[in-house]
Formats: sequence, structure tokens, C-alpha cells
Amino acid sequence: MFEWIEENDIVRDEDPWWIEGLELVRKLERSGYQAYLVGGSVRDRLMGRPLHDVDIATSAKPEEVMVLFEKTLPTGLQHGTVTVMEGGRAFEITTFRQETGYSDARRPDSVTFVHDVRDDLARRDFTFNAMAFGSDGTIVDPYGGQDALRAGVVQCVGNATERFGEDALRMLRAIRFAAEFEFELLPDVWQAIIGNRAKLRQVAIERVSSEWDKMMAGRGPEQACHYLFKSGLLGNLKEEIPDAVVHAAEQYRLNSLSWEWDKWGGAFSASADGLQSQLANLPLLIDPDLRWTALLCGMGISEEDGRLLCRALRLSGKRAERIAGVVGMNEQIAAYDEEFPYEGWTYAVLDYGRAVALDWLVMTGAWDTVSADERSEWLAQLPVTSVSELNVRGDELANELGRRPGPWLAEMLLRLLEEVAFGEVPNEKLALLEAARTDMESEGYDG
Repeated sequence: MFEWIEENDIVRDEDPWWIEGLELVRKLERSGYQAYLVGGSVRDRLMGRPLHDVDIATSAKPEEVMVLFEKTLPTGLQHGTVTVMEGGRAFEITTFRQETGYSDARRPDSVTFVHDVRDDLARRDFTFNAMAFGSDGTIVDPYGGQDALRAGVVQCVGNATERFGEDALRMLRAIRFAAEFEFELLPDVWQAIIGNRAKLRQVAIERVSSEWDKMMAGRGPEQACHYLFKSGLLGNLKEEIPDAVVHAAEQYRLNSLSWEWDKWGGAFSASADGLQSQLANLPLLIDPDLRWTALLCGMGISEEDGRLLCRALRLSGKRAERIAGVVGMNEQIAAYDEEFPYEGWTYAVLDYGRAVALDWLVMTGAWDTVSADERSEWLAQLPVTSVSELNVRGDELANELGRRPGPWLAEMLLRLLEEVAFGEVPNEKLALLEAARTDMESEGYDG
């Protein structure tokens, strides 16, 4: 699962984030304050994972931190947090604190500064995130975070129901960590997720989207979706997502009661249906957006519902169009595939374009190389895939046919595109102008 780094090795760690973070800790200590590296950075270094950020907890008050360091940002003074810029990196330094009351199921109603790092660690979500590392190499681990890492389990600090009540997003974080690290959710954690899933309605959709998106980009997207669907969390979001998505997840939840997840094999049992099999395929794809398309295709989601889901999750417009495009192309190909595979593929390429077709080939090729290779050859043989590749311009057509430009022109260009794509007309200007003249004169053409 991961390469464990012993305590004597972590002291000599060469990760630049870690080195710089310890320098900040030592500077705080030289000024008379307690300070530790805390949270995810300690967990990740013990697991041998690369760092992307480092947080520091200290006995120094925010105003004292801002005096001590030259470049600071008051990013969360009400909660004791100051961002320190050092070596081109941003470090969050937070005063030891306790929290009480979570009326919005996210932020504490009140924060009290304390003097002991153990009191600070008590407010954290999972035991492997509730560790602190001192400049002398000491690991403060009052809740057994190292034991949880060695056992490969997700365990809450204290009572799981209480932790999820403080911030309902922690339920999604538990699933993400389990999938990313190939850990198991302890029974009390899983039951707390089931019992508190309605509280997810209090969480902003942007936060939910961020967690789900990280799951899709992580090491275990198939296991993450398995837990996500089986938990029923998607039926308890603050904002509506397409009914088709909720229904597919609910059907998965009901059916999965009798399914067995082969955790070590990284696949579902042989009795799996289409969605189950598609989930098992997700890790074969590297591109997170193509993992999304594979998931939605496996769920039987339409192009329009795929686009609506992306919008509901606040994915960028560019990503939404890319994902929905591949889903739509897959839907169109499936409609033709049994009787007219070549014709269906060609029309789909003309409708969605080469870029979407290439995405579809990558997605499908991850588990069906025969189908992808065949269609890749078909794509290579197509003389044109878009109107812009035709060797005639719209104004040339209008002049040749003696008509003013209008809606008929776009229709004519598309008709010529199909004729060239299917080899009925060569992609040559004179041939295209003649074909357009013939089409104009042909019976039933209303362009």
C-alpha cells in the first residue's frame, strides 16, 4: 500500500516542503513558542507520499506569528490562522485551539486558544490526521494515528457520529481517504456515515464537488464510487443533481447489498453488472475527466444529464462540455453499433468532432482495445471530420449557386461534409461545387 518511513528517517527527510516547514517550527521555538508540523503532512511523510502543503500548529497567537515572519497573510485570524510565505511556498500556521458548537455543520461557533498541542489534536477528524511532529523528531500521537496507518484503517478521533456532526463533509473525506490509501472504513465509521448522511444537505455543493472530483482523480476511483453510491450520500445533497444520477446510484446501493468487493484484487466479483464492471475499469484511465465520462456511461446517463451534473457540481464549462461530449458520442455510437457500426461511428465523429472522438477512443481503449483499434483506423481513413476541412468556403458556394448566404448554407456544408466523409464526393473544390449544384437541383432538397 505504501512505504513506511521510520521516525529516525523522517527527521532526515529531504522533501523541500518538510525542510522548510521544520525551519519555520524552529524559528517559532527560538522565539519561545511551542510549534509542530501537524495533520496531513505528518501522515503523508510516514506513508512515504510526496507533500503538497505543510501546516503548522503553535502556541503563538496570530498577531505574534505576524510579527515574527516578514511575509504573512491574515487568512483566518478569527480561527487563529495566518499564512506565512517562505521560499515561494505558503504555510498555514494556526494557534493551538479547541472548538465548540457546529451549528452550520462546518465551522465551529466558537474557538478557544489553548496551550497544549494534544488539546489541539483532539478537534481533528481522523486519527492519522491527529499527529504532530516536533523539530527533535518526536511524534505526538495521542489517538493511535500510526497504528491506524499500519493497520490500513480509517478511524475517527473519538466518536465518529460526533465528528461527522461537526462537519458533514468528513463523511466524504473518510471515503476519499479509504479509496486513496486502499484502507478499510471501520464499522463504526461506516455506520456513522449511514446514520448521518442526511446532514450532507447542510454542506455547500462546491465542497461536495471538490471531494468527489478528488476521488475521481485519486488512486482508487472505483472503490470511492462504490462507497459513495452504497452509502446513499448522493441522495442527500444540498442542491439537486439529475434524477437519473441519483436513481443509478440508488439502484447500485440496493443491488450491492449482495455484491462482494474484492479489495485486494481491485475489481468486483464476476457476477457484476455493467456499472459494476465499469467502476472496475476506472483506474485504467489516467485522465480524471475520462474517468468521469466512463462513470457516467456506465451509469447510463444521457449527454444532457451529464452536462447538468457537471454544472450542478460547478465543474468548469470547458470540462463540462468535454465530459458531456464523450458521453453523448458514446450514446450515439451505441444506438448504431449493432447493425451499422461504421456508419454510426462516422456520423458520431461528424457530429461531435475529432477531439471528442479521440477522447472516446482513449476511454474505450482502456478496456476494449479491439473496438478502439478498429475505430481508430476508421478515424484515420476519414478524409474530413469537420466543415473547416472542406476545400470549399461558404462564400464560394453562395457565389457559385447565385444565392445569398443564409441558413441553407450551413445545411449545404454539412451535407457536403457527409458526402465527402462517406467517399461519395472527393474533397476537391470543383467536385464540391458540382455536388452542391446537383444537391440544390435534386428533388426534395429544401435548403
